[in-house]
Amino acid sequence: MTEQKKLPEKIVSMFAMGTFCSGIYYSLVNSYYNFYCTDVAMVPAQTLGTASFIVRLIFVFLTPMLAVLVQNGHSKFGKYRKWIFVGVPITVVTTILTFTKFSGSGVFLAIFYSITYTLSSGSSSLCGNAQMSLMNVITDDPTQRSRLSTRRSQFQDVSKILFSATFLPLVALLGGGSDAKGYFWAAVIIAVLAGGGYLCTAWSGKKYDIYDTDGHVAEAAAKNKMTAKQMFDCIVKNPPLLWMLLSETLKFTAYMVFISTFAYYYQYVLFDFSAITITTTVASVVALVASLVSPVILKQLGPKNANTIAMLCYVVGMLLPRFLAPSAMIFGVGFCIIYFGMSLNCCSAPLEFVNASLAYQAKTGMDTTGFTMSLYVFPIQLGIAVSSGLANWLLAGMGYEAGMALSAAQTVSLQNIILLIPGLMCLAALAANVLYPLSQKKMGEVYGALNSGK
Repeated sequence: MTEQKKLPEKIVSMFAMGTFCSGIYYSLVNSYYNFYCTDVAMVPAQTLGTASFIVRLIFVFLTPMLAVLVQNGHSKFGKYRKWIFVGVPITVVTTILTFTKFSGSGVFLAIFYSITYTLSSGSSSLCGNAQMSLMNVITDDPTQRSRLSTRRSQFQDVSKILFSATFLPLVALLGGGSDAKGYFWAAVIIAVLAGGGYLCTAWSGKKYDIYDTDGHVAEAAAKNKMTAKQMFDCIVKNPPLLWMLLSETLKFTAYMVFISTFAYYYQYVLFDFSAITITTTVASVVALVASLVSPVILKQLGPKNANTIAMLCYVVGMLLPRFLAPSAMIFGVGFCIIYFGMSLNCCSAPLEFVNASLAYQAKTGMDTTGFTMSLYVFPIQLGIAVSSGLANWLLAGMGYEAGMALSAAQTVSLQNIILLIPGLMCLAALAANVLYPLSQKKMGEVYGALNSGK
């Protein structure tokens, strides 16, 4: 590790702009995609679940191939920045298509929306993965790296406040009484914002991410190329990475089931859909507070312990409203606890992946940053794939139909789908993070080994 000067605030802020704008994007697709498909586009839940699962699963298997390209590729636009330039136009177009209402059979619509949503979130994840990798390229100072990670989380939380406070009123304003029209124009605005934000991130890494000079591969590019066996070994012989992949997959799957179905809770359990705006806005403010105190938590406890607290927040936030009587207040409290944990996780989990990469480098001498950080999106993609099928299959299994009044038994089933099942999955994610072996003390040994090798 080399000592570096403090990064200019302009670089840090522009780096985080990708997360600010994509945070608005993810709030849209994660919170309202499923509800839009079943209750606006009128796609049968079971059909949507099956199509989404199959399409997403295909993309999951493509994720390691993208990791190979990121690790071994080179370009005059940089090793990582070029993927932002590839991902932005795909994200913008497919996001707009995802919230465009079409006519057709249930099967056709389920396949169409599953493909556009998958391409949209996949290309956005590609941009996000490039951003995560740039964090290691811009600086190798742990303090500055933590600064980039926490600023990223802070900007994301500000974006959530903006989205929560304005989205449903914006849909109503733009739609003029038509939900389909309102969602479409809101999606157009958000897609363009997301693309512009990631272009700001690409700018922030311009002078750091140099991988092709005058048409010739930079020395680092040739040195850090990996074979298929080396990539396989990087996963299976790297216990910290394995535990993080397991923990994050469980957490993302649980969170995606929760966040893609919570709108049904307000519509069919609380009978107050408009209350979503208040709950999510307050929760987003709580998340911002969490991101502001996260640097202190990280400094005092280290990434592993900070992420353990984050996982515990997910568990409590989901199970608390399940075991208490349904009310907007109790659900809102749980939502706030989840958002506190999510913000802390957004700061700490990337650093755990970074530490896994550094520990493997200390052991083998190989810099696997590009490949390891590319795998950060694997749990996201796998979690979305599993949750997209699971949530809709569970809805179909309880007999859900758009606009139908629920029986008492169906209401209980809906609460279990939204809260109990995800809560138990987060409990398993918490256990996996506890088993992650890289404590603050261990990382001191890793940095010592890396420095002695220079």
